[in-house]
Amino acid sequence: MIEIVKKSEKKKKKADPYYLLKYNYMIGDADGNTNEEVYVNADNPFLEKYLKIIDKLKPVKGRWGIMFEYDRMKQHMEEGQITQDEYDFLMKTMFEDGELTDEEQDFVWELSEGIMGQTEYSFLTFEGYKLTYVDEYGVKHKTKIK
Repeated sequence: MIEIVKKSEKKKKKADPYYLLKYNYMIGDADGNTNEEVYVNADNPFLEKYLKIIDKLKPVKGRWGIMFEYDRMKQHMEEGQITQDEYDFLMKTMFEDGELTDEEQDFVWELSEGIMGQTEYSFLTFEGYKLTYVDEYGVKHKTKIK
């Protein structure tokens, strides 16, 4: 369950609420950092499950970091960090690999948009995410995954 920590402020309604999902990455062997921010519909049915699965990922044997690549995701499953169903779900949501309805495609695209494995000059290691809820008044709120 995603809990929204709301501030009590009265403002004029601006737009539909949404989540701002920020993926944090380390470039290469600590050559720097980068991030990708994506806007996620507040009604995205995949978001909570997606983040709970990502939270389970730890570096696989012989590696020091998490990389969002097909082979690495398979290693996470083979090492028992995630189940076959969770692996299939990540393939669908991260890499749009699987059969999707048009509605699912829109929701999946929101999540996969921030997935990166490399830049033009080096590989990227996933270092976590930050999820912020932006309400209809444009006020940003911290979130917690329960």
